[in-house]
Amino acid sequence: MEKGLFQDSIINVMKLRSLRWQLLTQKKDTIIFKLEDKVENLSLVHQNDEEQIKELNQTIKKQNRKIKRNKFERWFFGGGLLVLTGIIIAK
Repeated sequence: MEKGLFQDSIINVMKLRSLRWQLLTQKKDTIIFKLEDKVENLSLVHQNDEEQIKELNQTIKKQNRKIKRNKFERWFFGGGLLVLTGIIIAK
């Protein structure tokens, strides 16, 4: 009789261990799934950041070209104004 009780208690302990193992495995799988989602989201954020940086660099290049063009126009018109002033004064 004691042997049967001992075997039943071992079976119950093994069932509990099996259930705990299944629960831990499910938790592990859930954590892995969530972490994979986070990694995917972070990679998308990184890609978006890279694209924004590229766009900002292009905008800066365009603004620099515009500034250089405006400086050239000022020098050009300033020089023309000096020449015109010189001609008017010479007459």
